[in-house]
Amino acid sequence: MGYIEFHGLSKRYPKKEQWALKEFQLSMERGEFLAIVGPSGSGKSTLLNVLTGFEDATAGSFILEGEDVTNRPPKNRNISLVFQEYALFPHMTVKENISFGMKIRKEGKQYIEEKVKWAAEKLELKELLQEKPKHLSGGQRQRVALARAIVREPKLFLLDEPLSNLDAKLREQTGALIRQVHDQLEATTIFVTHAQDEAMSLADRIVVVKDGAIQQIGTPKEIYERPDNLFVARFIGRPEINCLAGELLADGSLRVGQQIIGQGFDYVPAQKVTAAIRSEDLAIVAAEKDSLKGSVQSIRYLGSDLLVSILWGEVPLIIRTAPDAEVTVGQEIYFLINQSKILIFSNEDNQKLNVL
Repeated sequence: MGYIEFHGLSKRYPKKEQWALKEFQLSMERGEFLAIVGPSGSGKSTLLNVLTGFEDATAGSFILEGEDVTNRPPKNRNISLVFQEYALFPHMTVKENISFGMKIRKEGKQYIEEKVKWAAEKLELKELLQEKPKHLSGGQRQRVALARAIVREPKLFLLDEPLSNLDAKLREQTGALIRQVHDQLEATTIFVTHAQDEAMSLADRIVVVKDGAIQQIGTPKEIYERPDNLFVARFIGRPEINCLAGELLADGSLRVGQQIIGQGFDYVPAQKVTAAIRSEDLAIVAAEKDSLKGSVQSIRYLGSDLLVSILWGEVPLIIRTAPDAEVTVGQEIYFLINQSKILIFSNEDNQKLNVL
């Protein structure tokens, strides 16, 4: 049995036909960092509310360290939640904010002092303990919120989009800090975000959700390289994966328009499919026998890469290439597709076909 388990955890609101959560089934180990990622309205916030006990589950169970806590009140679950908006008391100092929950739980004064000092050292807040939130930067406020959560030493940390209010540099720094604190405390963490790049860079495993249902669970590498369906393939990864309308022929070849772009696939009944390929799996080459020709529409310089948008006939594609590549808008270029990286999805249910 895992340290945390969801058994068919589900939620449906009154007078709503669609399930906000639908049969969540997963297991976590102690010390794991799990990211829940999905678009707005996918059920992420509902899951948090059910896990904290702010809302009741309609069906299923939530097991925490071998105990069923599905129907326990929030205060009896030993879970710490870090909010998107920090939720700091503006009239209290940093020290008072960190220690507030401990005082409510009537923990000893000496113990509170020790824990606040410990958390302040962990999160580099020692010089800010007498400051009030209005004098702090966004990153500092987020560290205070984290400090308030860790002094409880909970069985589970829930992080509700904790980086969304920070600028790009602070997001990266605070994300690294969150992962560092997780590792130092050997904590068990569920990190909820709509930003797939945060999930990819921080989590041990990712759960991709859509319309209240789990689409795939796996490591960042598994999710990126072997998505189970077209939604996961398109949601994970930037720029978005290239998608081409094609046909898988009975002889094992893949045709897009009038062009064969892959051969040797395992036989399946001939059918219309969507072929998907990551931008880094297309390569600009000199004209050669098997190369394809396209016209450059735009170029985005990213420092370490160029994103070259082309039209191949009427099909738009994005190629990721080296920053010193000599390409210009309007130029005709030749390119190759790495056949071994092509993903093929059924047009009937958008599920990946195992055809290689």
